[in-house]
Amino acid sequence: MLGLKNILTEGRVEDVQKYFEKAVGSWPVAEFQNPAGIGAGTNLEGVLKHFEQNDPSGNNKYLMWMVKMYLNPEERGTSPNDISSLVGRFHKNVDRLSPVLMMDLGFANPRLVTSPKNLDSYEDIAQLERVMDEVESIQTRKEKETQAKEGVDKLYEDERWLLVKPNTYEGSCYYGSSTKWCTASTDYPKHFKDYTSTGNLFYIIDKSQDLGDFYKIALYKKFKDGSEEWYDRADNKLSDQTENAIYSMLPKGLVSAFVDAHEKYEKPKPGLKDLEAFKVELENYVSANKKLQTINTESGTWRLYITTGVWYWYSTPDPSQEQFIYEIQATPFWEGRNEIPFDFINTEGTHGDWSTVIRSESLETENITQSLYLDRDPGPGRHEDYGVRVFLNLIYFPLVKNELSKEFFQNMIGTYSTWQPESYVSSYKFNYPPREGTMTRKFVDYLKQNPKSTANKFYEDVLGYPRPRAHNAMFFASIKDSGIVKMERQGRQFVYSLGPNYQDWVEGRLLRT
Repeated sequence: MLGLKNILTEGRVEDVQKYFEKAVGSWPVAEFQNPAGIGAGTNLEGVLKHFEQNDPSGNNKYLMWMVKMYLNPEERGTSPNDISSLVGRFHKNVDRLSPVLMMDLGFANPRLVTSPKNLDSYEDIAQLERVMDEVESIQTRKEKETQAKEGVDKLYEDERWLLVKPNTYEGSCYYGSSTKWCTASTDYPKHFKDYTSTGNLFYIIDKSQDLGDFYKIALYKKFKDGSEEWYDRADNKLSDQTENAIYSMLPKGLVSAFVDAHEKYEKPKPGLKDLEAFKVELENYVSANKKLQTINTESGTWRLYITTGVWYWYSTPDPSQEQFIYEIQATPFWEGRNEIPFDFINTEGTHGDWSTVIRSESLETENITQSLYLDRDPGPGRHEDYGVRVFLNLIYFPLVKNELSKEFFQNMIGTYSTWQPESYVSSYKFNYPPREGTMTRKFVDYLKQNPKSTANKFYEDVLGYPRPRAHNAMFFASIKDSGIVKMERQGRQFVYSLGPNYQDWVEGRLLRT
């Protein structure tokens, strides 16, 4: 069966190559004034390879559609990366597509309505992009309710009373709605994590009422000493007298379920990870993820090299080279200590004038405590590497970037400008120089001659057709975020000009973080 799959996959690649060559009239490089209107010198083989490597189907099922969109004159200017990213979104959400959804969205295309899970049903990029935007923004009340119910243990229920134990933050928010409980706060999940890591949490709900302070009661029992705390809907802690009064109202079955649940769930939480053991986890994770071994800062690009338990940051392109420029030692939890010592070493291998130690109090934030990333049990639905990723991405790397961006290093190495896209899914880096024929090259060249122009005007003047709604929205947002161009409001429209980071970009001193 594997052989048949490989034959099918390879056959699709060959079919697409033939289609590519026929449409353009040349292979593997586009020639001048080709039938498809592709920029002369474009590496067609490279474009095909990109689509092949980024086809999420695993068998090149989407390959032909991506090539057709790339060659479609109506989509001219759309990068291969934008096309493959959109197809990736389609593959991720394909199970959520249905004829009913298409009709709800107002589509009249019979093929799209009847076969929304078939990529070939989508006539153009704008249509697929609209559907993906809609699908990704839709999570029905029923879906949320189902998800919430799966996140609780229902311990007792009769016609009037309901007793649940929330195991997930979503479940806590659902059953704790209309209360002021911090464990059900929709904008601050940390409280739920803190309470459930140190005790049992239960909600008692009187289904016959929807007003007053006592139709929802939260019960919290600590693992450490077994003490109980009761809270009304307004998050007021109840007195012993009020607790006794509520106990007397509850059915015996609910009380028994509550007592039994304490015994069932009352068990000590796993302790926190040893710092030395956690350091080894960090090293293994970073060593296995090449993308984590490079950071961009305001003093340039630094690369990480770990050996014998020491973390070295080099300002040279290749850490294996002996002629490195500068070296920083920044090992998290060095020798099991709750700190990160930073030590600068110059080209002669001697210690420099700068060193610092990030103490334990700086290894936490308001929302990220050590108990969060050192917890042996990251919680339901979380990957076993959750704590490692939290520490690296939200504690360690921001601290390293901050230190290496200081004036001390800028004076020695040079000053760089850095930028970060607002959208976490943006893949744009805007390396200089941009390749001939790319959207970046065309747009920047256009703005040099036509400052304060709109994206629509650029499409009409350069690409030769009106811009479809939201077409290349990620590109325009990202290049604005980079500072290569700036966007300003002019009347009822937005116009673009060269931005504050344009010169740094041209000089190779603009880095994405």
